[in-house]
Amino acid sequence: MSSEAGPTSGTELIDGILAGQVPRQVRLFAAQGLLPVSREDLLRLQLLLSTDRDEELAEIAATSVREIDETKLLDVLTNYEFEPIELDLLVRLREEESIWTQVASSPDVSDDTLRILALHGGGTVQDVIVTNQVRLLGCLELLEDLRSNENATKVILRRVREFEEEFIRKVIDTPTEELEEMVEPGPTLEPHMGQLKAIDASIPLEEELCLPESEDRLMDIDSNEQRNSAFTRILLLNIHGKIMLALKGSKEDRSILVNSQNRMVQRAVVSSPKLSDIEVERFATSRSVSEEIIRLIATNNRFVRKYPIVLALTQNPKTPVRIAMQLISRLNIRDIGRVSKDRNANPVVRRYAEKMWVRRR
Repeated sequence: MSSEAGPTSGTELIDGILAGQVPRQVRLFAAQGLLPVSREDLLRLQLLLSTDRDEELAEIAATSVREIDETKLLDVLTNYEFEPIELDLLVRLREEESIWTQVASSPDVSDDTLRILALHGGGTVQDVIVTNQVRLLGCLELLEDLRSNENATKVILRRVREFEEEFIRKVIDTPTEELEEMVEPGPTLEPHMGQLKAIDASIPLEEELCLPESEDRLMDIDSNEQRNSAFTRILLLNIHGKIMLALKGSKEDRSILVNSQNRMVQRAVVSSPKLSDIEVERFATSRSVSEEIIRLIATNNRFVRKYPIVLALTQNPKTPVRIAMQLISRLNIRDIGRVSKDRNANPVVRRYAEKMWVRRR
């Protein structure tokens, strides 16, 4: 495209910008809103140009987008389709709840953008996301993002928990093939994100609106296990894959996945129909598993009917104090004495065990 070329269609200009072939003067006119193209194409151009490696031009484009009347912008979003990358850039340039809600409602929003909205959005945005079960099934990471949102309401957290519990039950009861058919991955930011990187683009608020670097690091795995092929295979799975494996996989799989930081994976491990009492006792004894795993075991009636598990829980400092104190009454006098002298047990629990031991002698 030469510098003498007159204005062309918005689509051709977008393609030209991504190919690095549009002269600065034409890009500047677009950034300023001076090109004779449709309002939706102009918005697309300005969103794209907000990533321009020319910082001055990028700021002009970003300012133009920020100055669009909110009502008019919502009208454009409602009546025209936008690419996933364009919706992502819009979220980075406009902070209004109404804009974010409209983007969250779009079938074209990418999973990554939806996760940003789940992490940072207000109540209305959270509600749109948590009620869209199709998108939740396709990107279970959204549930942890909603939980991590500092503005998450009790209602949202309750609905997240209910979805998790229902999903776990569904996985247990549904054949794997049928469940996989229900899961549809959302739109992706590629290939445009790749094209932007190729022209050295700069994404607005890239650090402020970013996803956790490792939303499910497997913790406390010993170095030998890290070299294990099973560990490597599991590490590469997404949350959906880890949940499926936790529920339907092997004992070795569960021994690795119990160290997941994701609560749904933790819940899946403890909910597995294949989980044996010996495994549960080992988890209940472990000081390295998360407090959530201990809580899930301690509040499961099936598990706390087993004496070795009850004893392990009372001695584990990660067991909630109230629950541990209730469980002590189920122990025999000899084991109550052991707990009262166990320096690894919670001090409050240890003192309680000592008083009970004195009373029972």
